[in-house]
Amino acid sequence: VAYAVSRSSLLQEQQETIDEENDMAETEATCLAGSAAISSSPIVKEIIDMIDSAYSHCKSAGVSSGSNISSVGSAFSDGSAMAFMLDELCHAVKGGRLAGPIREWLDEMFQPEFENYYVGDFEDESDVPQGTKGTENHNVASDQIPTSSRDLALLNGSSTNNIAPPGELRFNIVGADSVVYVKLLPLLSSHDSAERELLPVQLCPMFRLMSTLSDLRYGGKGLSEIDAMLECPLLLPTAASSGIEFEDLSSIQQWVVTSSYFFATCWVRQLINSFIHAANGPDAPSSSGGPSAAAAGSFTSSSQGFDCDEVQKKIVARLRALVDLEEELRFTASKCFIFSPPGLDVLPAPKELYDNEDYSSDGNGENEINMDAPETTKNVSKEAKKALAAAKKRATSRAKDRVKSKQKRLKIKQRHEENLINRSLGALRPLDSQVCVALGFAELSVVGNVDTQGVSQGLSQFQQVTSCGGPVTTLLLKLLRKALSDALSEKKGLAFKARMEGNNLEEDADNDNPYVTKEPSPATNATNFADIALASCEDSSKKFFALLDGFLKGGVFASLYEHLAAVAELRCGPNSSANDDAETESQLVETARCLFDCVKSIMSSELLTRSATGKIFLASILKQIAEGDRVDYGSEKRRRRRTTVAIGKLMGYVMDNVNEIITGAYTGDLNFAMDGVYCMQAIENCSQRIFDTTSEATKGDDADSPTFRAKLSEVADKLLRQNWPDETKMNKGNVGKLLSLFVEHSPNRMDTLSRLVNDVLQEVPHLGKGKGVAVFPTCSYQTFGSYYSTVLEYLWKELVNLFNSPLGKTKDPTAASKAMERMHQMIGLLQSLFGLTKDHEALAKKSILLQQLKFGSRFIETFVLKAIPFFQVHFQHHEDTILDIIRLLQRWSHQLYHIISHGKREKDANLAKEAPRAKKALEMFIHKVKAMLKKNRCMTAMCKFSGNLSVFIFDLCRPFALAPCLLFHLRIIQGTKTLKAKDIDGSTIKEERESEDDEEEGDSENKDRDEEFDSEEDDDEGSGDSADTSENEYETDEN
Repeated sequence: VAYAVSRSSLLQEQQETIDEENDMAETEATCLAGSAAISSSPIVKEIIDMIDSAYSHCKSAGVSSGSNISSVGSAFSDGSAMAFMLDELCHAVKGGRLAGPIREWLDEMFQPEFENYYVGDFEDESDVPQGTKGTENHNVASDQIPTSSRDLALLNGSSTNNIAPPGELRFNIVGADSVVYVKLLPLLSSHDSAERELLPVQLCPMFRLMSTLSDLRYGGKGLSEIDAMLECPLLLPTAASSGIEFEDLSSIQQWVVTSSYFFATCWVRQLINSFIHAANGPDAPSSSGGPSAAAAGSFTSSSQGFDCDEVQKKIVARLRALVDLEEELRFTASKCFIFSPPGLDVLPAPKELYDNEDYSSDGNGENEINMDAPETTKNVSKEAKKALAAAKKRATSRAKDRVKSKQKRLKIKQRHEENLINRSLGALRPLDSQVCVALGFAELSVVGNVDTQGVSQGLSQFQQVTSCGGPVTTLLLKLLRKALSDALSEKKGLAFKARMEGNNLEEDADNDNPYVTKEPSPATNATNFADIALASCEDSSKKFFALLDGFLKGGVFASLYEHLAAVAELRCGPNSSANDDAETESQLVETARCLFDCVKSIMSSELLTRSATGKIFLASILKQIAEGDRVDYGSEKRRRRRTTVAIGKLMGYVMDNVNEIITGAYTGDLNFAMDGVYCMQAIENCSQRIFDTTSEATKGDDADSPTFRAKLSEVADKLLRQNWPDETKMNKGNVGKLLSLFVEHSPNRMDTLSRLVNDVLQEVPHLGKGKGVAVFPTCSYQTFGSYYSTVLEYLWKELVNLFNSPLGKTKDPTAASKAMERMHQMIGLLQSLFGLTKDHEALAKKSILLQQLKFGSRFIETFVLKAIPFFQVHFQHHEDTILDIIRLLQRWSHQLYHIISHGKREKDANLAKEAPRAKKALEMFIHKVKAMLKKNRCMTAMCKFSGNLSVFIFDLCRPFALAPCLLFHLRIIQGTKTLKAKDIDGSTIKEERESEDDEEEGDSENKDRDEEFDSEEDDDEGSGDSADTSENEYETDEN
C-alpha cells in the first residue's frame, strides 16, 4: 500500500500538469485526452499489479481450504492479513493519496467479491409456486426466500449441517422491500475452514473500504450506491439460540452462535459508522477528509443521495438492533468457553471449575452426619459415644467446607464469565464519535419531533413526557462521554503494529493515518461567528473543536438539555407519582448518571476555558445545555462574544437542573447522588477557572462564584441529613466527600465546624448500634472517622486561611482582636475533639489517632510560623489574650505527646512516620514562645495563670523531658524576681525601656548559658529526630 501511494504521487503530479493545460485550452477533447493518458500510464498498471499480487497472497494466508471442524476458531488467534491490508487501503483512500484510476479499479475489484461472499439474494415472489418448500408453512416468509438452497435449508430446518443451529432472518427494517441479506450463519457454520475462519474477519474491513470509495467526502459518487446494505436483514441463529436453548447446543454449535453474534455486532457498528455521515441535514458539518474532499459544508444527506429523515430513521433502527445484539453477545460469550475474538487466544478456564472432588450434588453430604449413628444409644459405651461425636463433628466440618467450596467456585465462575464478556466487547469494531450526532435526531427526541426553527424547548412540553432514556439513549450518551474524554486527553499516535493487533481505533480517526496530507483550513470561507472561531484556533486543538462544532450543529448538547429537563420532570414534577415503579426509576437514574458524566466531561475541560476560542465554544455549548437552543450556533449572523456574566448564568441553569434531579425527589442510591454532586463540583470548578482569567466577575453579583459554592454546600448538607437505606455503604469516598464540600463551601465555615463538633460528634458516644445522629443520620460509629478527620483537616485549613486573609495580616489592634478570637475558638474545638477520644476509648482507634497526630502537628506548625509573628506585632495591646491562647494551646498539645508515646509502645508504623514532624513542631513551639516572652520582657506574666512560672515551664517542656531547658528557665525566673523587686521599690520597668547597651550586656551574660543549653539538648536527643530546629524545616502544607 505504501508503494502504491508513493507511485500515485507521480500520477497526481501528471494530473495537476494536465489540469493546468486543460484550463488554458478549455476544450473537452483535451480533457478527455489527458484523462486517457493518465489511465493508460504504465505507473497505473504497475500499481495495480502490486496491489493484486499482495491481495492474492493475503487472500490465501492463514488457513488452507478444506473440511475441518475439529479446530473451530483456531485461525482467529492469528488475525487476518487480508483484513489488515484492506484497512491500510482504506487509510490510503481517506488520505487522498491514491490516483483516480486506482480508486476506480479497487471499486470494480472488491464490489463483486463482496457480493459473492457475503450477500445473498431473495427470489422474486411471483416466481415461487404456492405450497412449495420455503413458504410461510415452513417458517419462511414468502417474500424472503433465499435463492441459495443451503441458506434456505438453514431457515426451514431441513439442513443436514450438524454444526449449524437453526437460522432466522433478523433485523429487517424495511420488510418486503429488502432485496438482499447478509450471510453470516452460512459462513460460520461452513465445513470449509477458509470460509469459516477468514471470510467473517474480512467482512467489516472490506465493506469499510467499499463505503470509503463510495463516500462523497473522499471523492466517491455517494453512499446511495450501497444503500441496500443499511436496510437488509441478517441471516443469524434464531433468537431462542441465545436464550433458553443455548445450553442444549453442542459446544461447536455454541461457538457458531457466539461467533455469529460477534460478527453481526461488528457489522452493524460498521454500517452505522459508514452511513452516519449521510444523515447530515442541510446545516450539518462534514468530517475533515483528504485533499480530494469537497468544500466544507457540502456533505449532506441529499448530496450523498439520501433523504435526511429516512436515513436517520434507518440509523436509529440499526442502533436498536445493535443494543439487542450486544446483549445477546454478552450472554453467549459468557457461556461459550471455547470462543475467542479475532487476534486473541482462547482464555483457559480456571482449574477450580473442573475440580469436583469436594463438590457434592446428590445431597449425600447432608446425611453423612447420621449415617453411622446407631438406633439407640442406651447401651453404647463412652468410647463409642466419643467416636460418634467426633464423627459428627468431622462430618459437619466437611459439610461447611463443601458449602465454602461451592461459593468459591461460583465466584470464580462469575469472574471468568466477566472476563470473557469484556474480551468480546473490547474486540468489537468501535463506534465513530460522530455517531453521537444521532442524539439530535427527531426519532430519539424526548418531546417528539424537534422543531429546529424554534429557539428553545418550553417547560410545558416536558410536562407531557411520559418516558425518557432507554438502551439506545444510554448507548449514545456513554459514547458521547467517551468521545469528549478522549478528545480532551492528549494521546500519542498509535504505531503501525497497533492497528494490526485489533480493531481498537475509531473508524474515521485520522490521527494515526500515515497517508493523510494536512493542509491549513482557509478562513476566507467562514460565514458565521462559529466558523471564524473554528478557523482561528490552534492546529493542536482544531480536531477537538471540529468535533464540538459537529455536535453543536447536530443539536447534541440541546438533546442533553431535553433529557435533563425530562428526567427532572419525571422524577420531581407533578406527575412523578406515576413513575414510582422500580424499572422506570432505574431507567431514569441510569440516564441521569450518563447525563452527569457528559456535563462533567465538558466542564472539566481546561481547553474550553484557557483560550478565547475555547470560551466561544463553551458559551455555545452552555446555550444548548441550559436552554435547549438549537438555532443560535448555526445562525448566519455574527454574534458578539458572550460575557462572563452570561456564561455564569448559563452555568447556574445547568447546576439548578442537576440539583433538582438529585434532591428534588427521594433517592436511596447514594452513588447516583454522588454522581450529581461530582457534576455540580465540576461546574463550580469551571466557573472558578473562568472568573480567575477575567476581570468581569467583579462587575455583577450574578457572576459571583460564591453562588455556585453556596449551592454545592447546600446540596451536600441535604444529602448528609438524609436517611439512607441500611444496605448503603458509607465511607470516606461518599460521606467524607460530602462533608468536605459542605464545610469547604459553607458561607461561615467556623460556625459549621462548631456545629459539627458540638452538636454532631459529641453525640456519637451515646448512639446505639446501627444508629445515627438525629440531625445528621449519616454520622454514626461507622462514619465517625470520616467526620472526625474532615473536621480536623478544616480546622487546620481555617487557621491557614486566617493568616492568608487581610485579617491575619492586619496591624490594627481592633481587627487583630477578631483574629485572636477566631484562634481561641479553633483551639477550643481542637480540645473538644481530642477530649472526645480521651474520654471514650471506643472512639480512639488507630486511624483516629493518626489523624490527630497528622493534623495536630500541622496546626502547631502553622501556629508557630504565622501566629507567633502576628502575636509579636500585637503583643503590647493584647498581652493577656495572647498568653491565654498560648496556655490553651500548650494544654492541648500534651495529647500529641501521649499519642507519640502510644505509637512507640504499640510499634505502629503509621504513627511512627508522623512522630518526627510532630516532635519538631512541639519543640519549635517551645522555643518560639520562650523567645517571644523574653523579647517582650514579660516572663513573669505566666505566673498569673499558673501561679508559679516554673510549673508552666515544666508543663511546656514535659513532652520532651528537657531537664536543661527546665534549669535554664528556672535561672530566668531568678532574674525576673529581681526585676519584680525593683518594680516594688518604685521603678517602672514596663514603661522605661532599657538602653541598647544594657540589652547587649544582658545578652552577653546569657550567651554562655544559651550555648550550654543547646549543647546539652543536642546530647539528650541522641538520634537527632528533633535536633534540627531551623524555621525552614517547618514549612506547612497550607498551599
